[in-house]
Amino acid sequence: MKFLVFIALSASMLMSCKKDEKKPTATPTPVTEEGHADITLTMPTGEVYQLNGPCGWATAAGTNYIGANHSSNNLKTFSAFFNISELPAQTTSYTLVEDGSDTDPTHITMNITEINGDTLTTWNSKTTSGTLTMVVNGNEITVNLAGITLYPQTNSGFFVNGNVGAFANNGALTGTLTFYK
Repeated sequence: MKFLVFIALSASMLMSCKKDEKKPTATPTPVTEEGHADITLTMPTGEVYQLNGPCGWATAAGTNYIGANHSSNNLKTFSAFFNISELPAQTTSYTLVEDGSDTDPTHITMNITEINGDTLTTWNSKTTSGTLTMVVNGNEITVNLAGITLYPQTNSGFFVNGNVGAFANNGALTGTLTFYK
């Protein structure tokens, strides 16, 4: 009989502990929306070079940048390199330059690059390229690329130069980038 009383008391104690026990609440994992790039580089001859695909803010090897790649070709990329560690909290404009070692936080460099086998096609910013404005609306950032000019690279190092024919010209950028903090 003592044994049955012991079991009954133990069971009631366990049940009362379970009532007081608080289960941890699950914190929902924030879902980051994927950004999108819709970029067109138009040559003075009318030919266009397009890049459409995912984009976003990234950091690699201590470098902060907006990066995008073409949805069907990861080796066709857009990059805008910044001298800031975090995205701005308010709408901010940046001046494009050529010097990648420039540390002014208001200056950026930009390029569009495609590697196809042993061929490199690329356009880069210069001090005459224009400005880029990041429009901040909460966690969403949009960039209108109109008014920016990129210049063809003529020395492709150990790659074959892909900036030939119509693509040996300066290009006028249009399009948008939309991404999220």
